[in-house]
Amino acid sequence: MTEAFLRDLVIRTLRDPRGAAAQILAMGLPMQARWLALGAVIALSAVLGSLAEIMFAFVTKIELGEGSPVPMAVAQGVLLIYGAGAMTVVGRWCGGQGRFADALLLLVWMEFVLILGQVVQVLMMVFFPLSAVVASALLLGLMFWLLVQFTAALHGFERLSTVSAGVIVTFFASALLAGVILLSLGIVPVPVAG
Repeated sequence: MTEAFLRDLVIRTLRDPRGAAAQILAMGLPMQARWLALGAVIALSAVLGSLAEIMFAFVTKIELGEGSPVPMAVAQGVLLIYGAGAMTVVGRWCGGQGRFADALLLLVWMEFVLILGQVVQVLMMVFFPLSAVVASALLLGLMFWLLVQFTAALHGFERLSTVSAGVIVTFFASALLAGVILLSLGIVPVPVAG
C-alpha cells in the first residue's frame, strides 16, 4: 500500500464509507495481515495516547502521573476484537452474512482513520486548547457514523436507521455486561450506600 493509496482510501472513507468498506474487503487480505494491522493500530494508538498526555500536561500544567501505555493498548485490542465479534454475531442474528475476519478488518481501518483524527486533535490541543473538546465530539460522531456504515456494508443491510438502533442497543448491552463482569471479578468495587 502506497501513501497515495492510503490517502485516497481515507478520503473515500469520509465521503463514501460503504464504498470504502467494499474496496477494503475486496482486497482479500489474509488473516495474518489483518492481525498485523490490528497490532499496528494498537501500537499507533498507544504512542498517540502517550503523546496526548504529554501535550495535555504541557498545555494545562496538570500532571496526569506516569502511566504505562501497555494496559490501555491491551484494553483497546480486547475492545476491537470484542467489537468485531459483536458486529458479526449481532449482524448475523439480524439476518446479515458478515464474517468475523471482515468485521475485524473494517474496525481496524476505522481505528486507523480515527487515529488520524486524533493527530489533528492533539495539534489543536497545542494551538487552540478549547477547540480540542469540539474535536472530541466530532471524532465520537465520526466513530458512530463509520460503525453504522461499515456494519451495513459488512452484512448487506440497507436501512441505516435500523443499523443505528442495533449499534446503540449493542453498545449499551455490552457496557452493562462489562459492568457485571467487572463487579463479579472484584475489579470494580460494589458501591455501598453510606
